[in-house]
Amino acid sequence: MIAHDHPEVRGAEFVVFANEQRRYTDFTEAVCGLLGYSRGELLNKSVEDVSFKMDNVSQVFAEFVKQGAMVGDYVLRHKDGSAIPIHFRALTFADGCRAAVWTPIKDWREPYLAALIETDPKKLTRKVEIALSAIDRTQSGATAGEQQALRDARSALSVLARSAGR
Repeated sequence: MIAHDHPEVRGAEFVVFANEQRRYTDFTEAVCGLLGYSRGELLNKSVEDVSFKMDNVSQVFAEFVKQGAMVGDYVLRHKDGSAIPIHFRALTFADGCRAAVWTPIKDWREPYLAALIETDPKKLTRKVEIALSAIDRTQSGATAGEQQALRDARSALSVLARSAGR
């Protein structure tokens, strides 16, 4: 149970608090379920530990600290290694607390379309990764018709990624 009382995060299902060293200090119980860790395990984790294939976590966190707030998409890593694409809203409060509200991306089409319309090559690579992780997450429970749409989307993203690498 979160011991913090910040109106901006009140009622949110997935909320995490981290210190300046990017270590998790508190979170809602739903975060444990989302990531597959017990409370004790997650209290020993850092932002890097639950980030999926992201090398510049410290730089992104430093930018958040500098700005005081940040909004975007991200990919978390479940305890079993699978990817969990999310939207996040990170905030720094007057008392020094740093929190993020996570919203799991349930529909793969949203990050897929965001990647298709991205024009900045630097942002495109990350958006393609997020879209691919959303597709992977959907793959196992998809019907035969949906499987074809997912294969088509994956193929389009591969072409897009190659063109961005030029």
